[in-house]
Amino acid sequence: MPIDSVKHSFHIRRKKNDVVFRNIARLWELGRSAHDHQALLDGLHPWNAPINLKFENVLAWFQGCIGLIFLLPVWITPSNIWAQLSFILGLVIMAWAYFSYEQDDPIEEVIDFLEQQSIAKKYQLAFDRQPHHISVPFNSIHFIAHLKQLFPVFEQGSVSNKITRYASTVWQDENDQAHQVMLFQYHYVNEIRVRDKNGDEHQVKEIHKDLWGVFVFDINTQGLAVSTSNKKFYYPYSYPWHSSDIQINQRLKFYGSDEMETAKLMTPAFVLRLADFFKNREGDLLFHPESKMLCYIGPHDLFKISSKTNVIQDISALRGHLRTFKLIELENLQRDLLLFLK
Repeated sequence: MPIDSVKHSFHIRRKKNDVVFRNIARLWELGRSAHDHQALLDGLHPWNAPINLKFENVLAWFQGCIGLIFLLPVWITPSNIWAQLSFILGLVIMAWAYFSYEQDDPIEEVIDFLEQQSIAKKYQLAFDRQPHHISVPFNSIHFIAHLKQLFPVFEQGSVSNKITRYASTVWQDENDQAHQVMLFQYHYVNEIRVRDKNGDEHQVKEIHKDLWGVFVFDINTQGLAVSTSNKKFYYPYSYPWHSSDIQINQRLKFYGSDEMETAKLMTPAFVLRLADFFKNREGDLLFHPESKMLCYIGPHDLFKISSKTNVIQDISALRGHLRTFKLIELENLQRDLLLFLK
């Protein structure tokens, strides 16, 4: 009987989607309890249960198509009572299809959560935490405000300048020297304003932009700013410096906080190290004149995930994604910056 087939279809759909919901709940629990990246991967294999991570929505789509068919007669004969009743029935069927359709949001949310957990564990990132070398921790708001005041690159927005995300970690070079590092994402907002015929200013739109970078603490080099852009630095980097290498001068702009000290610092070997660091990247590299800190900031998204897995519809694909993904920009920056600091 057709009614039995419909009932069976609903039963199969509900059963399949219940499996997905159970898997989602289990993934949330695994992400919260895994103490390291390998433990997270081990929790995904063996799964010992159905591995589906895709909702069954074929029936909902079919219902939607049927509802659409019932809507059509009213466009042909709008005054016909049967067409009007068909229209109402079509709306009911489409509403039923809409409420029956399972959105992918729960799956995407748990995958995003596991990605963030994996990033933190795989790259030893402590999100929203200050570096360990700070003996007296600041309030987080004051801490971020203090760092922004140290470098003039955090004033690019006319409306807003915020560090929206940060994470502390420790990088070790090949000589086992540890460097306290803090990654960050900087978001700034500019507005475009125009004057009307009466001379009054009106905001046309806001432009939102993001930059990413790192602070590195306990650095000996001080009082230098290097940039791949043509912008001019001001206090405390008031003194421009030029290399004898024409190509480097075209590629990089140098500014120092003390004219004599900058001349001593900029040896040919040091300039070549700077050129190598900026060989494949854009941005600004600043060494504070007094605090032993450097700040690199640029357009390369340090938190962007690169993965070989494009579609995740089961636990096996999810495990493969979490096992093989990389933060390529972060790895490249870490390699080049540690090489520069040697």
